[in-house]
Amino acid sequence: MYIDADSTEMPVPIRVEHRCRLENAVVESRRYFWSKPVEMTLHAMSEHLVINMALTPRPAHTRLERIRGGCETKGEDAGRLLVMIPGVPFHLVAPSGSFRSLFCAISCSRFETLVGDRIDWETLSPFGGELRSGFGIESHLTRIHDELVRDRIGRRDMIDAALEMICIEMTRRFRQGSPSRPDFHVGGLSAWRTRAIMNRVNAEQPAPQVAELARICGLTERQLSRAFKAETGLTIGRFVAEVTMERAHRLLTTTKLSVTEIALMLGFASADSFAQAFRRLTGTTPSRARHR
Repeated sequence: MYIDADSTEMPVPIRVEHRCRLENAVVESRRYFWSKPVEMTLHAMSEHLVINMALTPRPAHTRLERIRGGCETKGEDAGRLLVMIPGVPFHLVAPSGSFRSLFCAISCSRFETLVGDRIDWETLSPFGGELRSGFGIESHLTRIHDELVRDRIGRRDMIDAALEMICIEMTRRFRQGSPSRPDFHVGGLSAWRTRAIMNRVNAEQPAPQVAELARICGLTERQLSRAFKAETGLTIGRFVAEVTMERAHRLLTTTKLSVTEIALMLGFASADSFAQAFRRLTGTTPSRARHR
């Protein structure tokens, strides 16, 4: 059975609720549960990149930190998405508790086929440990979970297609085996502009318009749009939409706010316009996402 690490000793008990095995990936919905605090070092799977998306909140103060040169990296508590780089050691700290998650183990060869070369996974520091919101893959993972638990016609093909989108999103950051850098592409974004965009897009405010982000960066809308596309492979409008829907999904699944309240928080004029945008990007409705 595929687990988060190559070790045969798993730090916490797991119950697999649904599973889909593909040629170069395994997807599972899981329930983790344990009665005592856990603290240990584990090694990620050697031939697969693992993405773990929490479907219910992780126990408070859970950490999964990458170990570099024998030293543990420091960071904040684990968020909704965790990525484990193939063969890299991590330090796991978690109190007792339970949660449900979507587990995706994707063969390294799938990424390397897209990149066209071998990937030195240990150099990809942006993907070690926690993967923050805004990377643009939560909507694809949500669609995978929906297909996984409902077992409809074309289930395997839909899951495989969503996995392919995730691989494309991530390999665009690899840039022929290297992590994306501000100076990698002529016309790309500088580091401070990238940080400014991420800070604003992830802020607890209504979603920004391109004009606002351009002002923050000191660029025209056209300059920003071209630079952002060169740097990420995404249009800035698509990026903002994906981050907004990721935030929407968290609000729907972790709060009791009404759909109308969430719509207004995110900057939509009405619940209907929010629902249309949510379904267009995620393939499901806000009410269905809330009651899974």
